[in-house]
Amino acid sequence: MSDDTMTSGEAVTSGETVPSGETAPSDGTVSEIGWSSADLASLHELWSTPLGDDDRGLLWADSQSGRWDRAERVRETLRGFVLRSIRSVGVAHVRNLIDPSAPEPEIVAGLSFLLREFGEIVPQNAQGDLTQVLRDRDGDGNTELGFHCDTCDLLVLLCLQPAVRGGGNTKLASARHVHDLIGRERPDVLTTLGGDWTFDRTGRAGRQVIVSPIFFTQQDGTVGCYYQTRTVRSSPERGGPPLTERQWEALGVLDEVLYRPEIAFGLPMAAGDLLIIRNSRVLHGRSPYVDEPGPASRRMLRIWMNTEVL
Repeated sequence: MSDDTMTSGEAVTSGETVPSGETAPSDGTVSEIGWSSADLASLHELWSTPLGDDDRGLLWADSQSGRWDRAERVRETLRGFVLRSIRSVGVAHVRNLIDPSAPEPEIVAGLSFLLREFGEIVPQNAQGDLTQVLRDRDGDGNTELGFHCDTCDLLVLLCLQPAVRGGGNTKLASARHVHDLIGRERPDVLTTLGGDWTFDRTGRAGRQVIVSPIFFTQQDGTVGCYYQTRTVRSSPERGGPPLTERQWEALGVLDEVLYRPEIAFGLPMAAGDLLIIRNSRVLHGRSPYVDEPGPASRRMLRIWMNTEVL
């Protein structure tokens, strides 16, 4: 990543992009799949897998001891699945990874050990926190969280407790699919989105101001994305360059496309489920929910990672 512009030099498997609606070949040669919500649903087995209770127990025992022993087979299988999923569709979902009834410090320690396979855990805020538990704060769960990309290579979410009244689903959108759709419908807007945009992140971890295209071509030829809907709009108020009329229009078109039903895939997560999102390839958000106070409140453990394995 340069000082001024967000880029990514990713090492991915060779092969051609699979257009939306087509499935990936079994030899693992696909490097990018742009998908609609229906596509992702049809490709479910490519990016989502269950973990049996016995295998979960083996992983848990090794993660608590801090060394690999009896779970070596499970480790290799799970690592291969996660890497294939992230390289193709940009997300990996492992159901039943961890017993959510375990004490939270043990869960954090165990998950941190398992994630060593994929990169380095990095701070999420200026205080240097490596993990955060997301929960409703003063009713903000009632508001939908707009699509965005976090400022790290991989976003990791572990569901500790879903919203008992429903809602709170993680929403996913393929950057490649959105890029191509806008390119067909509004090539002028796509050109604007490919220009420089200022994201003022003052007070957060890492670089405070990022200047980046919203859509860009990565070094491996795949489509990358960097977008934070609120930050890009508020940056002029913090001293960034004012947005032009063309830029305001482009943001409106982008948001309209992202909220089309065929674009956004809503993923309900059960307690113990793990989700890994490749930020440069998949935008994410959250549907609203009504929280239940006390032990039944919705809680999602979040970890940010940077990686050299993709």
